[in-house]
Amino acid sequence: MAAVTVGVAGKGGAGKTTVAAVLARALARRGLDVVVIDADSDPHLAMGLGMPLDAAARIRPLLNQSGPRRLPEGLAPKQVLAEYALPAPDGVMLLLAAQVERAGSG
Repeated sequence: MAAVTVGVAGKGGAGKTTVAAVLARALARRGLDVVVIDADSDPHLAMGLGMPLDAAARIRPLLNQSGPRRLPEGLAPKQVLAEYALPAPDGVMLLLAAQVERAGSG
């Protein structure tokens, strides 16, 4: 089976996070490898996936938090998952793109 990439974007409050979580868990329950990346400035996808709050708080952001936001260099996809992803229920792997450091615009 070929890899499929799905992106979900749109107006705030429309249910994107809920739809992404339900879709991810449903696909993982069918035996597919599922990796989700929470790129929302208010990340709640972990809760939608059924992760306990203490586990969600331990997710290390994928993007460098100091200086320019950059992806880690020189890592194969499996290494990225091993270093940054946490397993969620049903076998979904969750990555956090960045972490909100302070309130503000943009």
